[in-house]
Amino acid sequence: MKRILPAVIAALGFSCAIINAQEQTLTNWPTQDGQNFQVGQLACPLSVQGLNIRDSSGTLTNSIPLLTDPASVQATTQIGDTLYALIPPDGTNQATALIMYQAASSSSDEVNNAVQDALKHNNWFDATFVVRNIQTGELLPAGTEFWVCSSSGFVTFTDSGAISVAGPPAPVADTSDPGIAGLLSFTTP
Repeated sequence: MKRILPAVIAALGFSCAIINAQEQTLTNWPTQDGQNFQVGQLACPLSVQGLNIRDSSGTLTNSIPLLTDPASVQATTQIGDTLYALIPPDGTNQATALIMYQAASSSSDEVNNAVQDALKHNNWFDATFVVRNIQTGELLPAGTEFWVCSSSGFVTFTDSGAISVAGPPAPVADTSDPGIAGLLSFTTP
């Protein structure tokens, strides 16, 4: 029994981490010809809090609030004109595009054309869509795709390291609670 309890606790903790993502790394496209690129997809739901930038060793260097220019928080990462999340069509065949960052030079026509392109890319030809700004804490379902579009013909995404869509910080066990502390400590024969 003493050997089973740690395995059960570890399995429960692992499954909880799988159920809700904490961070979704996006693909780095330093300078890519084109105007609309898929840069990530959620395997599980994520409550979006902002964007994280990590250096090449994985150390968090910047946290960027949603809809904020990375340069305004002294980040060296740049995003092409628009970064958006595309939620697949629902039961009424309506997709939702959520703007996560949009440069001042980006137009609504550019974004609408990019979303239409992404829908075609996914063979969602009959889907309608709405475009709106994302809200901090908004829950994105599994299957949500992340796209970057740029009217310049190039997507400048990050100079080094990685950029991620960040969820809430992972919960930390309160070891001051005697019940939790007892679960976390165990002895083996």
